[in-house]
Amino acid sequence: MRFNWTNQYSILLLCWFGWVLIYLCRSILPPLLPILAKEFNMSHAESGMLETLYLAGYILVKIPAGIMVNKLGTRKTLVIGIVGYALSTLLNFFATNLFHISLLRFLLGFFQGIHLPIANMLLSEKFGKMQGKAIGFHESGPNVGNTIALPLTIFIISIWNWRFAFLLISLPAFLLAIFMYITLEDEKYNDERNGNLQIRCNRDVKLRSFLFLLFPLALAHSIYNLCLRTLFTFIPSYLVEFRGFDFWLAGWTASLLPAAGIFAKMSSGYFSELIGDRNAIFLSILISGLMLFTLTIVYDLNLTYLVLIIIGLSLYAYSPIIYSSVTKSLPTELKSLGLGVVTMIGNIVGAFSTYLAGFLIDFQGYVSALRIISIITLFSSLIFYISMRKTN
Repeated sequence: MRFNWTNQYSILLLCWFGWVLIYLCRSILPPLLPILAKEFNMSHAESGMLETLYLAGYILVKIPAGIMVNKLGTRKTLVIGIVGYALSTLLNFFATNLFHISLLRFLLGFFQGIHLPIANMLLSEKFGKMQGKAIGFHESGPNVGNTIALPLTIFIISIWNWRFAFLLISLPAFLLAIFMYITLEDEKYNDERNGNLQIRCNRDVKLRSFLFLLFPLALAHSIYNLCLRTLFTFIPSYLVEFRGFDFWLAGWTASLLPAAGIFAKMSSGYFSELIGDRNAIFLSILISGLMLFTLTIVYDLNLTYLVLIIIGLSLYAYSPIIYSSVTKSLPTELKSLGLGVVTMIGNIVGAFSTYLAGFLIDFQGYVSALRIISIITLFSSLIFYISMRKTN
């Protein structure tokens, strides 16, 4: 029997579960990096390159995903993405060298990159003026996935080994693909649906007219990726190698970041309504930069916990505001394209930042690397505030 999921909250919940499982699969790698680095003799730069390859796939799929959703509809496109990243995760069980891990990491990013623009476009259409809160809730999914993945990965490898972490954590995604195919209805967002035959000819012109808005938002998303990818990739290794944490304590401590982000993302819509999108994004970037620097001068265990929680609250608060700012400001036919441009630019920065951070760690150490990134973040917050003020 085919269920008809037309209720907006049902669609929101289904998209949210998709985000949870994407980050459940994606977040297996960071806590395993100390083990994989020894087994495959990887430097920090090579470890960072794994995230770079992931983001390369994530970026490359943006345009094909837009074509697919117009041709196949949302249901089939999202299911293809889920099955693809589930297989890309599972096949790590058979990896025997760094090339295998690298290739599968690229494919993981390629298939997972399908979800974001399609899901946010769908939620924007379904929720209208409430899209800020809906997207904020939806964006909490990655943090839930992160929070679960870190301790779950450690638990699995304590019983078996790192290969079983990839195998077992991939299984829920296959179940979601089946459930989504049965329940979700196809919706196609093509030019004919909007009843405007001139859209196809005028799309580039229309998007150019919004570049004054997209630039500061793309900058904010770039800084978000710079901080997030660095912390996501290297915080467990930093805690083990530099701070002397044992493997278990490092994994649990690192999970404080995404755990705090759950609250931050769910409340981001209310936060932006209270002080405005520009102020909310600016303050979040500013606090993230300050706390990232503070992390390099604080060595007390309890203060380390507090700093990581504050970073999680500030860093994760503004990505949903960026996405809702884009969808609120663009017409329907440009929402997916605008989101694709902003996220693509941010992810390009993220792709280079992980390798750069690994390179800085190899040659300058963790403290210098984190301080350089914090200074870049603080400087960029000022550029964002000035450019967004001109936009207003």
